Amino acid sequence: MRQGYTTLPNDDNGGGGTSSSSANSSPQTIFDRVRKMWDKPSNNESAPLLDRKHMRLEPPKRTTTKVTLTAVLLVFTMLLFGAGIAVWIETEPVFETRPLSETERLVLNLPSNDSIHDHFHVYASKVHLAGSDTDRQQAEWTRDKWIEMGVFNTTIETYYPLLTQPKEQRFALVTGPEDLRFEATMHEKVLVGEDDDETKTHPAAFHAYSKNGSALGPVVYANYGGLKDFQLLLDRGIALAGTIALMRAGNGIPDGTKIRVAEKFGCIGALIYPDPIDDGPFNKHGFPHTHPAEPYPNGPWRPSSSIRSGSVEFSSLASGDPLTPGWAAIRNTTRLDMDESQVLPNIPSLPLSYHDALSLLKAMQGRGTLGDISWKGGLPDVSYYSGPTEGNAQLVNIVDNKVAPVWNVIGVMHGSQEPDHAVILGNRRDAWGYGAVDSSSGSAVMVEVAKVFGTLLNKGWRPARTIILASWDASEYSMAGSNEWMEYHKEWLDQHAAVYINVGAAVSGPHFAVQASPSLKRLIYDITRFVPDPQSGTTVYEAWAEFINRTSAPSTEPTIGNIVSKSDFVPFLHHAGIASINMGFMGDFGVQHSIYDSIHWMETFGDPDYRYHMTLVKIWALLAIRLSDSPILPLHPGDYAAALSIHWKHLSEYYTTALALNHVDSYARPFRLLYKSIHKLTKLSGRLEEGLGLLESEVHDYQHLADVPSSLKERLDKVNDRLALFERYLLDPEGIHERPWYKHVIYGPRMWSGHTIFPGIMDAIDAQDRVMVAFAEQRVAMSIRNAAKSIKM
Repeated sequence: MRQGYTTLPNDDNGGGGTSSSSANSSPQTIFDRVRKMWDKPSNNESAPLLDRKHMRLEPPKRTTTKVTLTAVLLVFTMLLFGAGIAVWIETEPVFETRPLSETERLVLNLPSNDSIHDHFHVYASKVHLAGSDTDRQQAEWTRDKWIEMGVFNTTIETYYPLLTQPKEQRFALVTGPEDLRFEATMHEKVLVGEDDDETKTHPAAFHAYSKNGSALGPVVYANYGGLKDFQLLLDRGIALAGTIALMRAGNGIPDGTKIRVAEKFGCIGALIYPDPIDDGPFNKHGFPHTHPAEPYPNGPWRPSSSIRSGSVEFSSLASGDPLTPGWAAIRNTTRLDMDESQVLPNIPSLPLSYHDALSLLKAMQGRGTLGDISWKGGLPDVSYYSGPTEGNAQLVNIVDNKVAPVWNVIGVMHGSQEPDHAVILGNRRDAWGYGAVDSSSGSAVMVEVAKVFGTLLNKGWRPARTIILASWDASEYSMAGSNEWMEYHKEWLDQHAAVYINVGAAVSGPHFAVQASPSLKRLIYDITRFVPDPQSGTTVYEAWAEFINRTSAPSTEPTIGNIVSKSDFVPFLHHAGIASINMGFMGDFGVQHSIYDSIHWMETFGDPDYRYHMTLVKIWALLAIRLSDSPILPLHPGDYAAALSIHWKHLSEYYTTALALNHVDSYARPFRLLYKSIHKLTKLSGRLEEGLGLLESEVHDYQHLADVPSSLKERLDKVNDRLALFERYLLDPEGIHERPWYKHVIYGPRMWSGHTIFPGIMDAIDAQDRVMVAFAEQRVAMSIRNAAKSIKM
């Protein structure tokens, strides 16, 4: 390698970790631009709850004429731009799918569902919370197993993030009518015998990174805990200061964001529960569901006693260890104090079961206000009134927050031809409980992938490009393991990483689902056309396409989602700009982050014979081999340009809606700069695709980069460098406005409502700030222009 990959020295015996350049950066300046946003909430309800430049609570006045003219201009631009895209689609070069090489054909016959079953039971038979003794033992077992399988260069890298251990969690409605008082149960009930012994040692359900402390006050119901939900309560005269907010989990809003919003509106505590309308048995009859609409253990859905643990850092600002934002959490690095961290909550919180949430909602029945139909969940005998409760509730959350070791397992297979380009395969290993689906299924699949690679290496195969296997620890703690590894190796990754392929909750059913950088679309389609589907007798591609066409608008190709969820690809894509894939087989999975995500659940409802686990091994290994060995890296910027044009239209529609609702000031020629930059990328990527087509015709008969004549390799090196680094140019070095850790301008989280496209522009629209909309557009357009220049032939 031009600069070889080196592991972090394992310092479990007291040695200090090796410093990196990022570790020497000043921690006091990383969030300087956002500190003013997060003052303690005012107890005065008449004071603005959010800085107006971030959220304008009342829309500005504007004339109907101005809105109409701007909307007409926007629609005209959309029509004009749409015509340009049609030209691109018609002229897109068609590349013949490469047949499987001899090595790739062998991959289809190597995985064994019996061995996957055995790996799975090692992980899922015990609770393995990050930082626990069991977690460390499973890291050591993983390392030893990979080495046994033939991935000999495997080590453990230890990092030291902040972790949370629960001590005392209690919640009770303590005053008011006696018949409404109750105390919540903070441990989940054992429902099937096999869980009995292990569950005795399972900790109470809790929120990682939650505020240590207690709260006493009435409870209000705030729907999903979004800004609009709290604003509706405020507008209807519901007093929020001094209350404890009860919120439903889900709706695309991370738990930490819900708690931050509650805090900003004056709440002193927060409760989050999973409503049965979301992942419980309510309304789960018939297609596309394949199991009974019954709670576990009679069906796959969340039972009333289930409590959904989770991490509650404000991840919209940064991912990873809260005390080392922007540099690696090695043992002796500089750290923020907890009260300096901008991502930790300032009010205590707890998770609740929907059984106990029902008791609270009964105490609010007939009190306060009713929202619209979107506020009503699936619990019986209540109307989902806002409250507040007549009596006070007491919330107690005593936790031990401390810096502690976590253990990433890293296996490296150095490339024989282009070792300076690396393909990284990662999955999370830790879990809130047994973590059968999330994350033991992915860990078992990765061990089998290691077996496949070890067998190939033993037969003489060598990857042309470097392949790295990574088993991430502390993923449930704001993806600390993957994030700290990325930050420690950031300089190396900037130069050498080509693609990151993530598997999280790997298998919960029979339906293939994938999110990816648009440049990887064709590769995913190609590989899934070669892999048999275990159930349908066709290929994964055909079964995937059939399911998509039955559940959404018919399409000629199955849908690859925007890579906008929350998993271990986040540090690689959103911060480091590495093209990424996130995939798995999905199904009726209603018990995530609970003790019911168990071996019994998997072998009853998920994948009883592990055939879909075996299928995922084949897909994952083939993707890695194709990315490693293909003479031309199978990345297509032209597909990115086509996706950006669609994103532009969706952004424009969102803006038009905001105009119509008077939620944003209009400005002339909306998103014209963005349109021009995408148009430029479309033209230059079209030329690149034509050049790649010609080069492909010269190397088509060579299935491994090692077979390519030296006369072609210099040209291939230049092309592959451009392809590998293309996604880096979609980073803004300054980061998203007021959120500098997030640098990807196309995909990322919005400040207040989960992940999206064009997050910086969306933030500005949501903030109703015309100046910031224009500024954010300029930054995005500049990055896209830079990406276009990077591939200019």
